[in-house]
Order: sequence, then structure tokens, then C-alpha cells
Amino acid sequence: MSSEKVLEKLWPYLQLFEPKLWLEINTKFLAPEKSISSLILPPRKILSATLPTRTTPIPSIPSNIITNEYALELSSWIDRKETTYTENNPYESKLLVRGSRDGFDVKTIYNICDKVSNTIIVAKVEDTGEIIGGYNPLEIHNSETKWYSSQDSFVFSLKTENLKNSIISRVTIFNYAICYYTNKLWLQFGGALTLGGNLKTEKKSNCQMYAYEKSIRSNLNGFSVEEFEVFKVSPKK
Repeated sequence: MSSEKVLEKLWPYLQLFEPKLWLEINTKFLAPEKSISSLILPPRKILSATLPTRTTPIPSIPSNIITNEYALELSSWIDRKETTYTENNPYESKLLVRGSRDGFDVKTIYNICDKVSNTIIVAKVEDTGEIIGGYNPLEIHNSETKWYSSQDSFVFSLKTENLKNSIISRVTIFNYAICYYTNKLWLQFGGALTLGGNLKTEKKSNCQMYAYEKSIRSNLNGFSVEEFEVFKVSPKK
């Protein structure tokens, strides 16, 4: 290394050299044949391997009916997004009611979810495998028979083997968005989704089109369900 290179490359880092080593570097210019007694480390090896990207697993929704992909789609509808979320769901879902665990009577929903808002009901229809449900932003009341107004509620049918694309139907007649009919054990999203009686043993539930954009089922007859669940949906902290 020439004296010019020493001045250019080493002098700026003078404070990093041990005094003895720096003295021997300068001595080398005066007596090139003189040996160096300072410890010289081998060249540093450069790591060429690429470290794996750290990924954060997507929390699994606590459901026996819907998957994380369905949950992302529902969250997109709540936020009125034109494209579906594909990761980082902004909402977390807390299971409140499961038919096979808590009972299939509609009154179970009223008893457990009293004063709870922002709920999603999902149900798997008996025999057909359809997955239908509704989003209710309002508080549920277990002792009233009354229509409530909402501009944000919607009903849906999720994509399955027999349904090419998911269907969402938003409320259009706001004053008839949600009805709590507790003395006769009905829960209604307009006429678009009516849940009645024992959801498993009776066929009182049905899907029409009143107060919402479109019907979510082609079959307008009453149906029963294999399973249903109710979730409280909250923004992630």
C-alpha cells in the first residue's frame, strides 16, 4: 500500500488502531523489510446467505363455519371497500353464540347478546351447505318488539362449491333494517333474512327481499340450519 493510500484509507480511522500497530505501519515505510509483531486478523467473511423473511401468522377466526378468507371478505364489506382485504384484517371476532354449544333457539341470541352491538350472524343451511348471515351494527335488545333504523347493516351469502361468487345485499329502506321481535322469538334483517324459532328443528327461517337490495337465496322457502354462530366484531387495538 502506498503512502497516499495510507493517508486516504487509514488516516481517517486512526483512532481505531492500536498505538503499536499504527507505529509499525509507519515503520514499514522507513524499513520495508522489518517484520510486524502486531496481531493481524484474517479478512472478514461476507455472509451471502439470505435470511428468511419474518412473517406474522394470521390469527384464526374461532368458527366452525367460516374461514379467515371469509372473515376478510366480511371485514371489507363492513368498511365498504371495493376490493377484498387479503391480509391484516382490521377487525377481531369474538365468538358469542354457537348453536351446537349454546342451543339453536333464537331466544339464545337475545339472552347472550343483549346490549351487544356490531355483531355478525353466520349460519350453514341444512342440506344445501349454503353459508348465509347478516351484519348488525346496532345493539341487540332482548325485551323489545320494534323496528330499528340502520344505514350500515347488510345480509350475505358466501361463495361455496355451489355458488360462484359471494352475494352482499345492503339495506335500502333504513327504517326497516333490523327488527327485534322477542315475544315471538324472531330476529329480522328487513325481510332479507328472518331467523325464527328453533333454527335447527324448525323451518321458520327464510330469505325474501324486503328492505334490502337483493335476495341472498334463490330458494324462498323456509329452511333449518346445521350450525349457526354469532360474533362480536371489534377494531383491533
